[in-house]
Amino acid sequence: MRFLFPLAVAALLGACAPTMDISARYGRLDAQGEAAIDASGATGAADLEQAGLEEEDVLQGRADLKWGSPHLVALAQAPEFTGQGTLDVSVSDGTNTITAGSDVDSRLELGTYDLALVFDLVPGSTFELGLGFGAAYLDLDMAFEELGTGTTVSTEEALPLPLLAATASVSLGPFDLAAFAGGMAYDYDDDSVSFLDADVFARWRIFRAGFSGALVVGYRLTDVDLDYDDDSSQVDVDVRVSGPFVGLDLGL
Repeated sequence: MRFLFPLAVAALLGACAPTMDISARYGRLDAQGEAAIDASGATGAADLEQAGLEEEDVLQGRADLKWGSPHLVALAQAPEFTGQGTLDVSVSDGTNTITAGSDVDSRLELGTYDLALVFDLVPGSTFELGLGFGAAYLDLDMAFEELGTGTTVSTEEALPLPLLAATASVSLGPFDLAAFAGGMAYDYDDDSVSFLDADVFARWRIFRAGFSGALVVGYRLTDVDLDYDDDSSQVDVDVRVSGPFVGLDLGL
């Protein structure tokens, strides 16, 4: 009889043993939107495509940890977009000003890092649907440098924010189709932020031998609308970063 309890515990732990999938991806992302840096009463926002931002190759990462119903999802990417173009409105940081029509070197770095804990509402081995919460961290660094004069107008902002998240997945043999979406919109002091991050992918598990290896193909979309004070200037950035990716997945 004394052997029944440890056997029962071992069976329970085996049934709830955690599983992990770690994906390394290579994506081709595009940045679209507009940005206003205003310290002199000018109106309007600069079109980021006209300012010269080009598509960039980006490394991305995702990790999924499951232990029964709880499902931990982590996503990370930090693309840097650069290029040459023309500003269609003036920008000013209170010290430097670049007028509309100027040719500029443009740069936009947007790091997004998500961590969400999701609970299954519809659990199952074939179809799952979950809702949860977590946090995201945004890291924005943007600059325009006028060609010829070297005059630079730049802004930086980094902030954590709460996250509401949802997941869905369908598994059919070695094939999986999964989606994640997380977002939040809120105001704090005189600043405001609206954030949406979505990740959709298909996975083909090629082999299983204690662990699994898979090919992954999908699409990533990040939408950020950020309005804040940066010293003497008011900054309003509305940007969408999106594009396809391919990658490898290791399941443990």
